[in-house]
Amino acid sequence: MLSRFRLIIDIPRSATQNMALDEALVETQTADAMPCIRFYQWEEPAVTVGYFESVEKTVSRLQAGKKDLAVVRRLTGGGAVLHGKDLTFSLCARLPNPRIPSDVKDSYLKINEAIRMGLKENFSKIDYADCKTISSQSSRQKDRVCFESPSCYDLLLDGKKILGASQRRFGSAILHQSTLFIQKPFGELISMIRGGFETLW
Repeated sequence: MLSRFRLIIDIPRSATQNMALDEALVETQTADAMPCIRFYQWEEPAVTVGYFESVEKTVSRLQAGKKDLAVVRRLTGGGAVLHGKDLTFSLCARLPNPRIPSDVKDSYLKINEAIRMGLKENFSKIDYADCKTISSQSSRQKDRVCFESPSCYDLLLDGKKILGASQRRFGSAILHQSTLFIQKPFGELISMIRGGFETLW
């Protein structure tokens, strides 16, 4: 059971619904639950804020109120993300899982490796952000905007960050959320990423 994943290709939903569904999926990761990967989009532009960030400061910084954007808190960490033109997906699983390393940084690499594998045939210049040149302090900086600067193992295309991720572990369960900004129809991107996971995992 642990080596198989349930695939959910969801309809566009509100920011509140999207975050609530990810929360429900990770809460259902009981001993006999099948891990799942959920792809989703956004009914309208919205900002998600990392679990440890200040919503008020983020709203002020992004002037989200003036744009009348919904602002919701994620269960995972990381900086603020403006959604709307991105493809987002979450991975929920019970730990330990043979596909997901116990080390947090290694798990980011393993998941992003599958995504990169799926995309590289069409986007050959995709590469990882070099962990050696990224300040570890920047990834822990409060009230930051996620796509302003890369974190270790984020995916880059022509030097620009196109994929960021955040993760949180709840005892024996993990919720990993990734956001991809790349110019391609969503259906095609989902097929590519699925192929990457199927090949690598």
